[in-house]
Amino acid sequence: MSKTVSRRAFLTSAATATAGIAAASAFATSAFAAGGPGGGPGGPGGPAKEVVYASAETTDDGRVKGYCGPGDWLGTKPEIAEDQITQTYDVDVVVLGGGHAGLMATLGAVDEGCTVATVEQQPWSAFVDLDGTGANMGGWYGEDIGHVNSQFLIDRGFGPYNTGEIAAEFCKRAAGRVNPDIIKAFVQNSGAMFDRYKEVYDSYEEERKANDSNVHLTGTLVVIDGEPVADEGDFDMSNMFDYPLCNTQAAWSGANVEYPIECGGYKTWPCNAQFYGYHGNDIEFVHKYIKQYTEENGATWYFEHTGVELVQNEAGDVTGLIATDADGNYVQFNAAKGVILCAGDYIGDPKMCWALLNEGMEWGERSGATSEDWASAGPRSGAGHKMGIWAGGMIEPTPRGWMAIGGGASGPWGTCPLLTLNSEGKRFCNEGAIAQLQAVCLRQPAGLSCYVTDANWKQTVGSAPLDHGAPNFGMDDYMVQLEAGMNAVEVGNPEGGFVVGANLAERKMMGGTVYAANTLEELADMLGYEGDAKQNFLDSIAHYNELCASEDGDTDYGKDKAYMVPIDTPPFYGGTSSTSHSTSPMMVTMSGLMTDAAQNVLKTDWTKIKGLYAAGNCLGGRYGFGYSAPFAGNSVGMAMTHGWLAGHTVGQL
Repeated sequence: MSKTVSRRAFLTSAATATAGIAAASAFATSAFAAGGPGGGPGGPGGPAKEVVYASAETTDDGRVKGYCGPGDWLGTKPEIAEDQITQTYDVDVVVLGGGHAGLMATLGAVDEGCTVATVEQQPWSAFVDLDGTGANMGGWYGEDIGHVNSQFLIDRGFGPYNTGEIAAEFCKRAAGRVNPDIIKAFVQNSGAMFDRYKEVYDSYEEERKANDSNVHLTGTLVVIDGEPVADEGDFDMSNMFDYPLCNTQAAWSGANVEYPIECGGYKTWPCNAQFYGYHGNDIEFVHKYIKQYTEENGATWYFEHTGVELVQNEAGDVTGLIATDADGNYVQFNAAKGVILCAGDYIGDPKMCWALLNEGMEWGERSGATSEDWASAGPRSGAGHKMGIWAGGMIEPTPRGWMAIGGGASGPWGTCPLLTLNSEGKRFCNEGAIAQLQAVCLRQPAGLSCYVTDANWKQTVGSAPLDHGAPNFGMDDYMVQLEAGMNAVEVGNPEGGFVVGANLAERKMMGGTVYAANTLEELADMLGYEGDAKQNFLDSIAHYNELCASEDGDTDYGKDKAYMVPIDTPPFYGGTSSTSHSTSPMMVTMSGLMTDAAQNVLKTDWTKIKGLYAAGNCLGGRYGFGYSAPFAGNSVGMAMTHGWLAGHTVGQL
């Protein structure tokens, strides 16, 4: 295997490769020079300073101090005696968690010449198929790597883009409830991160060809060139950066759009690499080689080791981590430079979710839900967050959210700015403001919701913005197959027709029922509107058509003129969904520990905890209300980029 991969020099050269990211090298200098004037803190040691633990206390009414949610979700810091430690390891850097963030934190640290202990509670078999069953493994959760201005994307025709414009969009979508420096670090450095990621992968070409050219897979989910891939078979997975194993979400080529796409007051860009493979998530076939590289260059991965508590000296500096091994024995990892928390989110702890996801909790409780109803399977239970608080840190304040996307009625193409009506048959929002749809829909009458379009549906769908869950024409045949599916819907059939999805790769299972009619009256009946609601349905469409023809455009809700397409050409199409006044966490939570710009965890008095850093969903300052998507995959992209940056930063201490 070739080892001709660059190290620190790669960051500077890649970050300055295009004008769009010219500022990245300047950021890299300040972010990585942690020991210099104006930079981040040094490693463990230094003058003693009073440690603030106020956030680990509870109030008289049983809350964790500093948090408005109910109950003691935090608990007390474990007390582990020195004589309980059965094994001790001494390394430069300890990384807690081997997911997307932990993987790249490990890479960043070994690229600085460090020894690293990566501590992961799951077994290696959760990440890769060791038994040859062909099953899709979920240890690395998520397959889209959102990033900006990599050479990979530029070569595909996507970029370079203005990084300041993209950073501003993230801040706007969060209404300022982010740390702009954390956002800037992601946007300006994610391209360099991705190119380094690909560089390492490319260096294993010989092994990839030997190991992955004929891989047995089961339970495939994709449709390629109009044909479902065989449910079981042998597939070439040896070059994951090739199409169709990897694609980039983009608008339909026939729409001739310019990027960013502006719709509803928001902007989106084609800035991701989606490793759908054949399962819909086959990123393990890339990640495993990054992990192998780190092991060959100074890292040791400790699987089935669960982090328990951070080790601190008398000054409160973090000097290591205590974990349990597969047999329940206590093991201590001493870190000469620092510990990076990459332990994921807290979706698996219903008490934390109920207490910290405050807006969602209120919606849920008003609809009869309890904290037990919010239980979610999975190993991510907020361990890193709790350890950070026990060490003196704090989780960012409310509002805190999760990966909630979309809203309203969406067709087989995903979330799209088509006319949307509520259960009363009334229009209620700017359908192009996709970032607002979930919150807006929660405030509508519960019950039926629908979208309505006509024979000109391609005009809107093909040029739709690129929010997560929106139309995705990165797969060349999506529009061809979507058009074939729509043409196959029988006009006048009250049962409608099923059209395979064109927004995600899991196309065997994704899609929706579409109804087609020669008149709007007939379509209203098919969709389930009766009486006053049916009349409102017809009146709303008539008024919408008037707005489409008006010089002033949408004077009701302000939808962009480009998306104000009249509904006047049969056949007329529609589909249904439903709105409710309840919500519950899904996928991942998005709030983490407060840090400075270098991801150094802060105490409750806003001073730095020496030796403690955060990345991934342990890191705060990224999303505010919840997930936002100027481009899909930015959650994984942020995890990988911030992990990579933290690895470099700590490695240079």
